Amino acid sequence: MQFLNYFLASMVSFSGLFIGIMLVKIAPEEQKPLQRYFIFLMRAMLLAVLFFLILQHFNDVKRFLLLIPLFAFLLFAELKITDLLKKFAINYAVFGVLFFLSSKNTNLFAIESSLMLLYGLPASSLMYKKREKTHYKMLFYNMLFIATANLLYMLDYHFSFLIFM
Repeated sequence: MQFLNYFLASMVSFSGLFIGIMLVKIAPEEQKPLQRYFIFLMRAMLLAVLFFLILQHFNDVKRFLLLIPLFAFLLFAELKITDLLKKFAINYAVFGVLFFLSSKNTNLFAIESSLMLLYGLPASSLMYKKREKTHYKMLFYNMLFIATANLLYMLDYHFSFLIFM
């Protein structure tokens, strides 16, 4: 996969945050009643991301052992961290690593990037508060996803001795 395609796919996956903010701006009265459904949808997407990666890398011991601490960290962040800004920043930084790991298989890459886009919809809908302007902070902190994913791709492209090979 060429870098331009990879970069654009990472931007599309990240755009779920923008779409979620736009949805809340269109219908702000629906944000509070749908809050528990947003949380459920967000956790379902997180579990789906983990499930498909586990299915794909179950036979590859090296990658599977690499994924276990990432999954544990993601689940810990999702369940224990109460500050939404920190939680989403951590999740999207780990999503950058998972995005890179899924890029080796085209089918898995399409599934994972779609799930990450769908994760961003409820995540940004939960985070949006019109008066506090937290959505700007959220978008800035979640840029770690784009930075992590693309930096790993560039390092893998230039240095073939990385553990991710």
